[in-house]
Amino acid sequence: MLLDTQIGRVISVDTAHIVIKLDRDQASMSRTTAEGTHEVGRINSYVILPVGVVRLVGMVTRVSIVDDPERGADSRMVTLPSSHRLMRVTLVGTIEDSSFYPGVSRFPVLDNPVHLVQRTDLDAIFGPNKHDPTMTVDLDNPGYCIPIGETVVVGRRPVRIDPDVFFGKHAAILGGTGSGKSCTIASLLQSIRSQQNIRRTTCIVLDTNGEYRRAFQKETIDNSDETTTTNGVLYLSPGTADASDRLTIPYWFMDTDDFVHIFRAAGSVQRPVLLEALRLARNDSVGASASSAVRHNLVREFNRLWSWSERDDKTSKSVKVIAKGLLDYLTEEDIIDAWSNLETTIGLTIENMKSALNVVCRVANTYTDSGKYPGLLPISAQEEIRNVLRPICKKLTELYLGNNAQAVERSADAPSYFDKKRFRSRHIEQVLRREESGGARARDYSGTMLLRIDRLLADRRFEFLFGKTGEALPEPAHALATFLRDILGIGPSEESMLSDESDVPKSSMPFYDRQRAGEAPIDIVILDLSLLAAEVLENVTALIGRLVLEFLQRLGEYGGENARGSLPVVLVLEEAQNYIRRRRSNEDESLSRVVFERIAREGRKYGLGLVIASQRPSELSTTVLSQCNSYIVHRLQNPEDLRYFREIVPSIFGPMLEQIPALAPRTALVLGECVPVPALIRVREARPLPRSDDPRFYRYWVEDEVPDVDVEAICSRWESGSS
Repeated sequence: MLLDTQIGRVISVDTAHIVIKLDRDQASMSRTTAEGTHEVGRINSYVILPVGVVRLVGMVTRVSIVDDPERGADSRMVTLPSSHRLMRVTLVGTIEDSSFYPGVSRFPVLDNPVHLVQRTDLDAIFGPNKHDPTMTVDLDNPGYCIPIGETVVVGRRPVRIDPDVFFGKHAAILGGTGSGKSCTIASLLQSIRSQQNIRRTTCIVLDTNGEYRRAFQKETIDNSDETTTTNGVLYLSPGTADASDRLTIPYWFMDTDDFVHIFRAAGSVQRPVLLEALRLARNDSVGASASSAVRHNLVREFNRLWSWSERDDKTSKSVKVIAKGLLDYLTEEDIIDAWSNLETTIGLTIENMKSALNVVCRVANTYTDSGKYPGLLPISAQEEIRNVLRPICKKLTELYLGNNAQAVERSADAPSYFDKKRFRSRHIEQVLRREESGGARARDYSGTMLLRIDRLLADRRFEFLFGKTGEALPEPAHALATFLRDILGIGPSEESMLSDESDVPKSSMPFYDRQRAGEAPIDIVILDLSLLAAEVLENVTALIGRLVLEFLQRLGEYGGENARGSLPVVLVLEEAQNYIRRRRSNEDESLSRVVFERIAREGRKYGLGLVIASQRPSELSTTVLSQCNSYIVHRLQNPEDLRYFREIVPSIFGPMLEQIPALAPRTALVLGECVPVPALIRVREARPLPRSDDPRFYRYWVEDEVPDVDVEAICSRWESGSS
């Protein structure tokens, strides 16, 4: 290293920061070397400290002047005070030979010389200025290979990120409104797709502001709007009239937590009623599953009947109600059809059960209005009922526990098809009647939930979820697999047999149409949720996140050797504070917060990476934000956000964070494992830009022509409830 690069010496050392006293000849704060003129002490610039055979890299975070009065030997002599310049530096890495390593294991000593950073040092830290496209990349360790911008301070050096670290260990892109978050995300995705050796990506963007479609549309010379997205990008919205772009998520993909949240099933009555109705609905289908559901219901109801008959209070009326309810159940045509699959196997017919129930009704009716035993069942009556029910229950139990069970019953959480109309008109009513027969006021307590179910099923804003009012969604073959192929962009399977248009009409499920048409794989899927009703935003975001995570978990478990993590997925969460809110003391548990906190903790193991974008980090879940290992931070000015963010990131970065409130648009501080050293960068320009332009108030005020706004058409659509 040339001697003309030395600028000062170390006068203070602690475990993370050092203080440097600049040489007295640095009054101009610049130094000319063989490589040109260098600024000395510029904030965010770098310095080199040779320590033995290695060179430590430090980042300048503070510069100051300190007066130092001098006393001569003669106390009668007055001398003017001298001043010296101090520079505070944060140690960020080590250069050994020509390789750079983040972090330090050795520290400088007092009076250690400090040098300007040279071109060879910058090459070691950031890599060469120009990336060689022919250079072979280690697929298992690609290193810093995706450009995101250039340094503001040191010669406009390109800054690249390590994609495995940035996406695999989660990242956060933070900044106030108008600071450039959306452009950073668009630029990052565009940069990835522009790399010559990248053939595919799997990225899902939850776009709550409707900004990203334009960022992936074809550019035109005259800057006119272009409605066609580029190849490899799929845009979906629940509010669009165009079926090819419509987001449809069949309601049966939701689990019990999703239904409890969307229907607001509360308390000790509504929730059990809803969950039992879901279990009945999911098992109410053709074939063995229907037989399984009927079998389960009969076991439960006959045992409940037996239990009520042995109680000592006034139960004869309840016993009669339960028995009559079972008789009505056994007369339904689909129940008779389902039981026919089991009847000959165990020798128990519908008529056998009806005969037993008629006896129970006769006995119970005898004592319901009896003068001697009003409403009570004497011991003799209880014994008569037990004798009638015992053989029935014995055969049902043998069927339930033995090898004759023809199918495993589906749980209430299984993403299997059920008819929404039968769910509301039959299964919920069946559970309510069952509870009412035991004396409970289930219908009264469930009134608010029932009203909400009816409203949501009839609301046009939720057609993307429940389908059109009064119409049942078709039951397509491989519905869940087809939806996941579509939302992950991995293209159709050549082997799976999908339902034709006679079973699943065109436009009824657009994701099914796209896969049935054999469309090419997709790199980026943009889900525009900007017009989504606020009351279901949590449900939709949580459902997407949960389905992707659980699919990747099952891929790792059942996909064969080395399948775990073999399908890496990036999930970009725009304006994440809207659905991953930090929990408040008086707030109910958030469905989406639970899902995304689980992804933040476990997703990396299965190849699911999060990119969190937010303008209010103080409102974000602490768990989610603290699991991020990389940060791109634009301007933040809210004191609460700044304080919260300082608590999340390692304390070594503390001095660098002081500049965040003053950052210019498109300028960001990049921290964490994704970059070799913390850097202040100017983000690559996104082309095209996302639709996040600032409004032009003054232009509107001064232009001669008034924009033609079709208020009637917009309001008509609004009033109709279509969006």
